[in-house]
Amino acid sequence: FAFKQTLHKTYRRILDVMVFFLCDGCNETLKKNKVDAHAAKCRECWSVSCVDCSQSFPGDEYRSHTSCISEAERYEKTIYRGARKLDDSGTGHRQQQHKAKKLTPQEAWQQTIEIAAESAPSSIKSYMDQLSGCDNVPRKEKQFRNFTVNSLRLKGPSAEKIKDEIWKHLSKVREDEKQKREEAQKKQQSSQQPKDAKKEEAEPTSISDDDKSSNNAAKEDESPSSSSMPSEKEVTKAVKRALKKAPNKSLKFKSLRKTVQETLVIKTKSDTAKKEWKKLLKQCVDANSKKLVVDGKIVSLKD
Repeated sequence: FAFKQTLHKTYRRILDVMVFFLCDGCNETLKKNKVDAHAAKCRECWSVSCVDCSQSFPGDEYRSHTSCISEAERYEKTIYRGARKLDDSGTGHRQQQHKAKKLTPQEAWQQTIEIAAESAPSSIKSYMDQLSGCDNVPRKEKQFRNFTVNSLRLKGPSAEKIKDEIWKHLSKVREDEKQKREEAQKKQQSSQQPKDAKKEEAEPTSISDDDKSSNNAAKEDESPSSSSMPSEKEVTKAVKRALKKAPNKSLKFKSLRKTVQETLVIKTKSDTAKKEWKKLLKQCVDANSKKLVVDGKIVSLKD
């Protein structure tokens, strides 16, 4: 059952890529690569119509029709929820086709073969037409050469030159298509960049009152004034209380600074605030040398 599901999905992918046409003269269903041969035989074949979207293509215009509507849109019709764009006559023929979905590597290779068949030189034109009607054509050169032996009946030493010519032509078309895609992507990116720049320029630069107040508050925290610090008297009292509670009435200068900072709830978020607080504490300790003794990094309280 799982194999049947996989086979069905693969078959659907091939049908999605291969576009079928209907002769407007005799109503015969044709593959894209068979349209020219049929037009040479059928006298009434002045145009062909796409089987999926029913759009008519006179002359050689069918060559540019490489992708069409999805399977869901084809069968659901009026129930389909996707965007359908009608032409002026309202017949359902769309001048703008859907955005092409991303092709698998094999689907892209099949499309390359069809394009190469249209521009192939006369020496390999017949082989390229046969090749475009084949499915699952190998993408690598070695496997491709083996494939042409059975599919195109290219056997013997004389066939090697034809194989080389076919592969060179396919490789050239593949590189050209790759360059076209890259150039299209670059153009799309370059067209989007000016739009993004205009959007950035059009954004309002004014700041609301709440933002201003928050910015001012942040600035105040980063650059505190002397009024945000406690007085020397308050700091001296806090230092003496901290040393009285400490063992042997002595603390390291760093521990003392943290203890007093927690007691007086001093905020030192910025570097400038930290420097100011260290300077203030040192001034208080030096100013009370009769009660406070500094021995290296240790501050002690005299009895």
